[in-house]
Amino acid sequence: MRRFLLNLRAGLCLLAATTGVAARAADAPVDFARDVRPLLNAHCTACHGGVKKAGGISFLARETAATEGDSGEHAIVPGDPGASEMLRRVASTDDDERMPPPDHGPALTPAEIDILRRWIVAGAEWHAHWSFEPPVDPPGPMVKGAAWPRVPFDAFVAARLDAEGLAPSPPAAPAEWLRRVALDLTGLPPTIDDYEAFVTDGGGDSDAALAQAARARQVDRLLASPHFGERWGSMWLDLARYADTYGFEKDPERSIWPWRDWVIRAFNDDMPFDRFTVRQLAGDLMPRATADDILATAFHRNTQTNTEGGTDDEEYRTAAVLDRVNTTWTAWQGTTFGCVQCHAHPYDPFPHADYYRFVAYFNQTEDCDLDGEFPRFPVAADPAARESLATAWHDRRVALR
Repeated sequence: MRRFLLNLRAGLCLLAATTGVAARAADAPVDFARDVRPLLNAHCTACHGGVKKAGGISFLARETAATEGDSGEHAIVPGDPGASEMLRRVASTDDDERMPPPDHGPALTPAEIDILRRWIVAGAEWHAHWSFEPPVDPPGPMVKGAAWPRVPFDAFVAARLDAEGLAPSPPAAPAEWLRRVALDLTGLPPTIDDYEAFVTDGGGDSDAALAQAARARQVDRLLASPHFGERWGSMWLDLARYADTYGFEKDPERSIWPWRDWVIRAFNDDMPFDRFTVRQLAGDLMPRATADDILATAFHRNTQTNTEGGTDDEEYRTAAVLDRVNTTWTAWQGTTFGCVQCHAHPYDPFPHADYYRFVAYFNQTEDCDLDGEFPRFPVAADPAARESLATAWHDRRVALR
């Protein structure tokens, strides 16, 4: 879990640090994700993709872009720019033929048209968005005269600073460093006693190795703090749309805090991310699931419930199913899958029909817009009693089969 969080943060920083550093030569190989997809999204997909499919052409996928349009012409013919109707249209000077039309946006520049031409000549390869490609560690950049990098990621920061003609900030003083790491890992500032213990332990030592060892011990102490789970668990609770109320109309109280405590325990126990995932999506389906395994599936009981008079049970059951679909994809995949509920999306490679294939996965629940929020699972404060309840729950399931 901690490794997942650290890798996520490092990846985001790496993306920010490396964007725009290297200029691309006009004769460099065209990369679809880097060079072509942004042009299609900026100039084409508003009419040829997503909600619309003007002229029978959509640029959301190669299959729909290289097909024959309503005019009988193929928008893209891999390897043959002369037969590719898209290239002829974007290069046209006739306002009646030019794409995009003058009232839809500016014409493509000669450089942009050349990118499309070279892409088609090379075979019009179509790649998934970079976020769907397996990650590959890039080679570390060569940095002149930078002695401060300590970990591989530092080299990328140093390269960007060097490219911008900037010098790194001086190392943080012991008090600054301790405050930063304490707030980052626990959400709480260090106490005076924490600071004095850190300095006594060597946090301010002039020997860099001793100071670094003292910092490592502070990080271990903070990771062992129960506040670590509260700090980082709160981010997951936000993704899971956790709340102690129903969310609609009178917004009455909802008693789902035992699941909140399960999330905090999972972070503090450094639960592996695969176990964290399986238990929340299907913990109740595990063989002889424990009480915590069943409790973890309350991730999917955080949907809003409307207890207002006159509402339709099936309407709000369906709304809860769609909410589960959207939240699952947002929390675990970081995608805009929820948009596909209404139309295929120009940024994520999901056809409209795939959304409802996934809806079928959750579309068998019993809950609806009633005060009782059936079905419920009782949770006891005593661990032994919790397992007794889980055993009784399993026995009921077996009896109902």
